Amino acid sequence: MNRITISNSDCKVETTSTWLVSLIQFAKDIDFFKPFQAFKLKMKKKEYSVFQKLATIMASVIMGCESTKDINPVLGPESLAANMLDMDHFPDQSQINLVLNRMDQTSVEQLQDIHHKLFLEHSHSLSSNTDIVVDIDQSGLIASTKTYEFAEKGYFPHKRGKTGYQISAAFVGEHSEVLDFYLDPGNVHCQNRLDSLVSSISHKLSEELKDQRVILRADSGYGAFENINKLMSVKGLRFIVKGYSSRKAKTIANEVSFESYEKADNAAWVYELPTTENGLRTILVQILGSKGELTYTMLHTNILKESMSAVEAFHFYNGRQTIEAFFKTSKNVYAIKSLRTSSFYGIYGFLWLVFMTHNLISWFRLFKLQGTKLQNVGVKTLVQKCSRIKGFVERTSKGIQVTVEPLSNLAKLLIEALSEPEYVQLSFLT
Repeated sequence: MNRITISNSDCKVETTSTWLVSLIQFAKDIDFFKPFQAFKLKMKKKEYSVFQKLATIMASVIMGCESTKDINPVLGPESLAANMLDMDHFPDQSQINLVLNRMDQTSVEQLQDIHHKLFLEHSHSLSSNTDIVVDIDQSGLIASTKTYEFAEKGYFPHKRGKTGYQISAAFVGEHSEVLDFYLDPGNVHCQNRLDSLVSSISHKLSEELKDQRVILRADSGYGAFENINKLMSVKGLRFIVKGYSSRKAKTIANEVSFESYEKADNAAWVYELPTTENGLRTILVQILGSKGELTYTMLHTNILKESMSAVEAFHFYNGRQTIEAFFKTSKNVYAIKSLRTSSFYGIYGFLWLVFMTHNLISWFRLFKLQGTKLQNVGVKTLVQKCSRIKGFVERTSKGIQVTVEPLSNLAKLLIEALSEPEYVQLSFLT
C-alpha cells in the first residue's frame, strides 16, 4: 500500500485538487463507496464500471460542477483522484448522461437502500446523546421545458405557472445530515409525503424514539389538524408544527387581550391556549410587521411546558431555518436546480447521489476538520474555493506526496487542517 503525504515543501510535478483527493481518501477510509459496488444497472461495461460512473457524479458534486458539461474540464485534469478510484481518468459527460438516462425506479430504490445503510453506519446524529431535531420541508425544482418527464405545474415561489418537481426532505440540522427525501411532480402537496417522512424517521431513529429524544419541526404546510393527530399517534415523537390556517389564528386572537400576551422578542408576542386532554399545546403568535401591521399564527406542540415554555417554543420553531439553508445550498452550491437529465428517475437518482455526497462532506468536516480553523467554514467555501486549491503530486517508489503551496490564507488553513497528526498521511491503493 502506498501512502499520500500532505506537506508544503517545494515539489511540482502534476497537480490535483487537494480537497477532492482528501474527500475521496476519507470516503475510502470509512468504506463509504462499498455499498455502491453492488449497484446494478443494465449497461454494458466497456472502459468504466457503473460504480466508477456513480463515483464520478459524486466527485463532480464535491468539485461544485454546475452541469454534466463541467465534468470534462473540471475532472479531466484530476488524474490522481481518478487513480484512487481505479481509473486512469474520469469518464466524460456523455457516459454520465447515459447512466442517468438508464436509471429507473429500481435504481432509485437501490440508492435509497444504500443511503439507509450509510446513515445507520456513519450518522453522527445516531451517536449523539442529546435530542435529535429533524426538520421536514418541501422545495421546488423548475423544469425549463416541456420535455421533462412527470414535470407538472405547481407552487413555486415567484415562479407562477411554471412546471417542475417537488423535493420533500427530512434533515438533521445540527449535524447537517440528510435523513431521507422524496421527489414528486410539481403538483404534489407537501403533506402528501408526511407519512413517508415520518416512517423514515421512525425507521432510522427507532431507538431514539423509544427514549423520546426525537423532535420534529415542520411549517404550516403540514399543520392541518389531521396531520397533527397523525403526529400525536407516533409513540415517542415530540413535535412542533406551525398551524395551517392563519385565518383561524386571527379569529382566536380577537378574543385575547394584548395584556395576556408574553413578549418573545422585539416584534413578537405569544399566548398559550389551554392544553387539550391528549396533551396538545397551542401557542398563539402575534407578529408586528415592518409597516405596523399585526399578523397571527399558531404553533402546535406536544412538548411539555416543563421542558419548553411558550417563548422557548417560538424561538425553537424559528430554528427550522436550517433546512431552508440546506435547500439553498443544494441549489446554489451543488447546483441541483440545473437538472442533469429530462428523465424523472435520472433526476431522482442524481439527487440521491448529491445528498449522500453532502452527508459525506458533513462527516468529513466532523472527523477531519473538527478542532481546526476550517471547522466552521461553510460548504460553499469548501466546494467552491477549497476545491480549487491545487496540490503538486510526486509519485515515487516510496509513495505519493501531495504538496500544497501556502499561496493564500485558505490554502494555509487547508494545509494545517490536513496536516493534523490524525491526518498526516492519506492512503492510496495502486
